[in-house]
Amino acid sequence: MNQTPSKIKGTRAEETKQRILQAAGELFEERGFQTVTMREIAKQAGCSHTAIYMHCKDKEDLLHQLVIPPLTAFKEEATALLHAGDEPRSVLQQLSRKWIAFCLKHRSIASVLITLKSVRVDEVEPVLPLNQLRLDIYRLLEEVLLSNLPSGLTAEQRLTCSRIYFYMLMGIVHTYIDHEEATIALMERLTPIMDTTMDVMLAGMIHQFTEKGEK
Repeated sequence: MNQTPSKIKGTRAEETKQRILQAAGELFEERGFQTVTMREIAKQAGCSHTAIYMHCKDKEDLLHQLVIPPLTAFKEEATALLHAGDEPRSVLQQLSRKWIAFCLKHRSIASVLITLKSVRVDEVEPVLPLNQLRLDIYRLLEEVLLSNLPSGLTAEQRLTCSRIYFYMLMGIVHTYIDHEEATIALMERLTPIMDTTMDVMLAGMIHQFTEKGEK
């Protein structure tokens, strides 16, 4: 059955929007958010400078449209895993793998998703909605990590452990972010060493903060 004119128009508008988002992500990743102009994004997307404003009100709105959907999907998946009732070590391994796979899947815009216009992890009330979402994900990762550590850690120790964990995750991501190998193949190859890394990290944290005492 033939599409109606309104459906065709809607399809074309969505295609244009996706081209704009792709162009914005590529340019933000390559040159940074501040230096890229809306006119440059429109040119790379193959649309007019005025047409781009039919899909977003400004560059910050465009950033939110680019970042929030994939981060929201990850947050929902992570929350479901956290509440599935699995053993804490298993949840930590699964969530760590999912986060690394998520970053590698979106490797062309990874820094846009994770760090562009970001704030400190202990920010109480971030201004941008995308930063609240990032902090929600960080706190989910932190919650899963801390469920594997002894209770009684101080607030400073908890923050230190969560930062070490996140640095470890992002270190793995940035080691392989420029590889052309497909994400699935990469994850199959990396999973054993990632799981061992997690065990060593947890053992070190427990030794440092409970058995040995923080220096």
